[in-house]
Amino acid sequence: MRVCRISVNGKNELAEELKKIGANPASLPFFENRRETLTLLVNSMPCAAANILKQELLSAGGDAAVHAHAVDCRANASRVLMFADKKQLAAVCEKLKQMPWWGFPELADDIKKCSADAVCVRTKIAGIINLTDDSFYAESRTAVSDAVSRAKQFVSEGADLLDLGAESTRPGAERTDENKELEKIRTVLPEIRAALPDIKISVDTTRFSVAEEALQKGADIINDVSGLADENIVKACRDHGAGYVLMHSRGTSVTMDGMCEYDNILLEINSFFEQRVELAEKIGLKREKIILDPGFGFAKNEKQNMYLLKNLCAFRGFGIPLLAGVSRKRFLGAELKAEERLEATLSVTALCVLQNVEYIRVHDVAANRRTADFCEALKHA
Repeated sequence: MRVCRISVNGKNELAEELKKIGANPASLPFFENRRETLTLLVNSMPCAAANILKQELLSAGGDAAVHAHAVDCRANASRVLMFADKKQLAAVCEKLKQMPWWGFPELADDIKKCSADAVCVRTKIAGIINLTDDSFYAESRTAVSDAVSRAKQFVSEGADLLDLGAESTRPGAERTDENKELEKIRTVLPEIRAALPDIKISVDTTRFSVAEEALQKGADIINDVSGLADENIVKACRDHGAGYVLMHSRGTSVTMDGMCEYDNILLEINSFFEQRVELAEKIGLKREKIILDPGFGFAKNEKQNMYLLKNLCAFRGFGIPLLAGVSRKRFLGAELKAEERLEATLSVTALCVLQNVEYIRVHDVAANRRTADFCEALKHA
C-alpha cells in the first residue's frame, strides 16, 4: 500500500509533517488554509439569500446544503450547511462584505469568528466541594467541618480551582433555605481562603445575597446555573472584578427535565449566549471575565448532551472560554449509579481536553488531572 491516511490536528502538527517531507516552510500558510474542510451551520435566512450563499461557496470551490425548496422559493426560509476550507471561506467572506443585502457583511464577520481555530490551552480542573446533604453523588457531600481538608486534598491532587456549592441543583431538587446556603458559604469560604490563599475559588449559586457574601469573603468567580436570571449577580461580579460563569439553562431543578424540546439545540444555545453576553456587557462586566457553560444535564436529554459534547466547537465564535460540567451525570450511564460513572467521566475529560475546553468541573480531581495531563501530552506529541 503506497498511501496511508494521517491525522494532522492544528498548525504545529502540519508544520512538522511538512518538515518531514522536506517541503518549503514558507508553504505552511497556504497548506494550513487547505488542511481541513469546515462545516458551518447558518441560521434561517430568506431562500434568495441562501441560494446566493450557496452559489458563492460553489464558485470558491466549496459547497452548501439548503432546503429542498430553496431553489424554487417554495420554502419560506432556509438554513444553510456550509462546507469549505479556510481559504474558500475567506474568499466567500470577501464577496459577502460587498453585498449590502440580508445582513451579508455581518454574516461574513460571524463566519470568520466561527471558523477560527480554538487556542491550544492547558485545561484547568475545578474540584467540586458540595456543602449539601442531597447532592446526586453521595461521596461528594462535604460537611462544613471537612471542607478545608477536602480543599487541601484537591489542591494536592492538581486542582486549579475549587468550586463551592451549598445548594443542590440536581434534577428534582427542592430549593435550599437561603439563610442555610448563606451561612455555609460564610463559614467555609474564609477558612479555605486562609488555608489556601493562592487557589482560585468559584461559588456555585443563583442568589445575589450569596454571591455578594462570597465575593466579599474572597471568591474569584460566581458560577450561576440560572443563566443570568438575576442581573444583580452580574453587577456584583462587575463591582468586585470577579469572573462569571454563564450557563445555559431552562426552568428550575424541578421543571427542567420536561423542557428538552429544541428546534436546533446548537443555534438556540448560541442565541441564548449571544443575548446574555450582550446583557452582561451592557451591565458593565468585561467580556474577558465571562466563561460559557452549555449546561450539560440542564434541560437536555441524553442524546442532546452527547450531541453537545461532540459539537463544543459550536460555541467558539464568541471568543470566550468554555466550561464543561459533566462529572458523573446521569446521561453518562442512566442504568449505572453515580458511583459507577467514573470511567465515562474520564472519557469526557479526554474529549474536552482534545477540544481545548478551558475548564472542566469534576468530583474526582486526581483521576481527571492524570487523564487531562496525558491528553495534553498527546496534543503536543
